[in-house]
Amino acid sequence: MILTTDILRTWFRQFNTDYFGGELPMPRIVLSKARTRLGTMACKCTRRLLKRVYSDFVIRISTYYECTEREFQETLLHEMIHYYIMYKRIPDTSSHGKVFREIMHQFNSKYGWHITITSSMRGRKVADESGRSRRSAFLVLAVILNDGTCMLSVVSPKSARKLDVMAKGVKEIADYRWYMSSDPYFADYPVVRSLRARRVDKELYNEKTAAMQPLVLP
Repeated sequence: MILTTDILRTWFRQFNTDYFGGELPMPRIVLSKARTRLGTMACKCTRRLLKRVYSDFVIRISTYYECTEREFQETLLHEMIHYYIMYKRIPDTSSHGKVFREIMHQFNSKYGWHITITSSMRGRKVADESGRSRRSAFLVLAVILNDGTCMLSVVSPKSARKLDVMAKGVKEIADYRWYMSSDPYFADYPVVRSLRARRVDKELYNEKTAAMQPLVLP
């Protein structure tokens, strides 16, 4: 399957509610091309007086290898267990120590997952990206509605000026901006020629627009 950070965030919210009591704040979720690991969890550690403070949590999921939806979900759950233990400051015997293994075995036996300590890369097939968009850049329209709803759209360059005029006349639009991006995240977006967009959460909107190149239409 083609994985996106949007999909991972949706899974994260569901798993957080189902298995972690909704206690985990949304971390930064990133796609990687790591070849030795399917997933990692990292954070920043600082000392305040005699106490360690953990912040800036980030979960990275590799898309270098072909994986099923279930495999991606189990990789995310593996990293969420790490996140939970670190965020809750639960002492453990090692990275994959007693506490980690207890939670992992509970998820496997109670909910039917097959989370493992490690995943072998041997024999795994490298993901074929030929089905993804061959375009090197995407023309992105970023929209914020009056009620705060955030939306993103990939627009056909031939329709950009027409949609720009249309957007100016929509009273529900509080703000809209054009960007150029080479982010593979937009590969699964339809290329639109009408004023259509995909709703995204504010965190994702801010992340994507901050990383894109602003564009002023001629």
